[in-house]
Amino acid sequence: MKIRKRYITLILLALFPFYKIIHDKNYCFGDLDLVIIAGFTILYIIAFLAVFFYNLYKITLKKELFNFRPLVITLVFFTTLYLALEYHDENFLKDKVQIFKSTSKENTLLEINLFSDDTFELKTIYQDYPKSFCVEKGNYYYNKDTLFLNKFNNLDGNIVFGDVYIYDEKFKSLNPIYSGLPIFVLK
Repeated sequence: MKIRKRYITLILLALFPFYKIIHDKNYCFGDLDLVIIAGFTILYIIAFLAVFFYNLYKITLKKELFNFRPLVITLVFFTTLYLALEYHDENFLKDKVQIFKSTSKENTLLEINLFSDDTFELKTIYQDYPKSFCVEKGNYYYNKDTLFLNKFNNLDGNIVFGDVYIYDEKFKSLNPIYSGLPIFVLK
């Protein structure tokens, strides 16, 4: 089976939007990322139409039979892109142990997700912009009733999340040791 350059081009163009969706470090996702993904998708659609009409032209010259490869590649691309955007902030490979929620002074939702593999995510969800959020990742550990968060890339000037919290068993909450930071309640 001979794989043609046009199908390899379609596959490569289909992979471009996913560099804005798959993250292993700290990241923010918002409207600009959606515009970039839409731009890559439009570029893919243009390439798909060029390949599709080229195939139709070859069919009319009786040099080729109808080829379903571009349609299959496109179906897989749009299905995967839809699922990746819909479940972008989910972690299917990790089990959540505890989830703590709070709100900041600016009324943004704050969330601390602790996973079973001793990693965490600090998520800031902006209510003014739908589907806009920032995520910080790292490792955590408990020492008696104190939660220590070791961020992978510590952002300077982060005034929302602290590094050390005291777990209050009575109120099921995380109290920061630094004043002015929000208190997180167990979900």
